[in-house]
Amino acid sequence: MQVIQEAIKNKQVLMVCYKGLPRMIEAHIVGANSAGQEFVRGYQVGGTSCTEEVGWKLLDIQKIQAITVIPDQHFAKPRQGYGRSDPVITTVYAQV
Repeated sequence: MQVIQEAIKNKQVLMVCYKGLPRMIEAHIVGANSAGQEFVRGYQVGGTSCTEEVGWKLLDIQKIQAITVIPDQHFAKPRQGYGRSDPVITTVYAQV
């Protein structure tokens, strides 16, 4: 969780292994829903997905098998379509 929060703070790109598939994401918000489940919402910029390969994704923290910061890869500003009020994440730990 700390890695995700720091990446959001520094606008760093993450490589995550999610459901066995590698994904490069720009994490925008991390927190919990009303039931206490933790999620990260980010924009997938590369890698593989069960659905569309790029675009907005909501990842269940429990299903992330590995996570690393990609050195020297940052994003300058939030992606188009990002809103600070997330419909799923009601308790925010960090956001851009």
